[in-house]
Amino acid sequence: MSDLSVQEFVDAGTHIGCRVGRWNPKMEPYIHGSRNGIHIIDLRLTIKGILRARHFIREVVASGLDVLFVGTKPQIQAETRKVHEATKMHYVDDRWIGGTLTNFEVIGSRLAYLEDLEKKESEGYLDTITSKEAARFGREKRKVWRNLHGIRDMFRLPGVLVVIDPKTERNAVREARRMGIPVIGIVDTDGDPDTCDIVIPANDDAIRSVSLVFDKLVKAVTDGKQLRDERGVEVQGREEAIAEISSAPVPRPRSGGRRRPKAIPGGLTRSVEIAPMEEGGTATQEAEPVAQEAEAAPEAESGAPAEAPAESTPETEAPPTEE
Repeated sequence: MSDLSVQEFVDAGTHIGCRVGRWNPKMEPYIHGSRNGIHIIDLRLTIKGILRARHFIREVVASGLDVLFVGTKPQIQAETRKVHEATKMHYVDDRWIGGTLTNFEVIGSRLAYLEDLEKKESEGYLDTITSKEAARFGREKRKVWRNLHGIRDMFRLPGVLVVIDPKTERNAVREARRMGIPVIGIVDTDGDPDTCDIVIPANDDAIRSVSLVFDKLVKAVTDGKQLRDERGVEVQGREEAIAEISSAPVPRPRSGGRRRPKAIPGGLTRSVEIAPMEEGGTATQEAEPVAQEAEAAPEAESGAPAEAPAESTPETEAPPTEE
């Protein structure tokens, strides 16, 4: 704890929360008080949260897993990239792509697609196509790169997610919790601490505040890598991870047939597959057996014999009257 002092957090403005009217009551245990309508964060709990996060990150990295940093606020994007440069861990700084964690097989295929585009460009593919096709190729490459450049080396799920402002990054937090990935959140007084496994109460809008918290977490990643080497933990290679993604089962396509509800006595419904119409046929021909089955259902369930239909008696003509 020698590198953690309350004064440096005060100088960085880490203790300054949001306006009193914007607070989340769940953050009350982390609030020291208020001044001029602004909540003041208890920095003792901030330091405690950083210590817990550092210990957890160190153990995660030492076990051979990675850390994913998420910070897409405009003023925080540069700090998120700096963490990547210092730790070589994955990050998302532009926009969270839905399914990054829950649909990781597709994300892996998109990463392979990005590598293929870059390989074509390096081999002089643009010289063999027209200028219009080259412009389209460049737009496609920039689009894929912008969405995936921070996780282009992430060929397996991370061991922990570090999120700046879980309220803004709620989609990332939701996917991580669904996949069972622990979440470390830098939460301001307007956030929800229940969405995170480890809470670091801090000002998540000020650049100096976020930069200081990140600096304290970078050391945990460095120590974790050193501990991993000392333990001799083998990290899954890039080729093995790509092969694992490629061998993942492909989702089965949905059936192309339409389904419609079929009425059943008693108020229930069930779905019946609509058979394709043959040439010269009509949908009514296919539906007739279904209608007959529905009419016979109450008789089969009750077990009572069906009543014979009443025979129709021919109308007799009245005898002629004698005049």
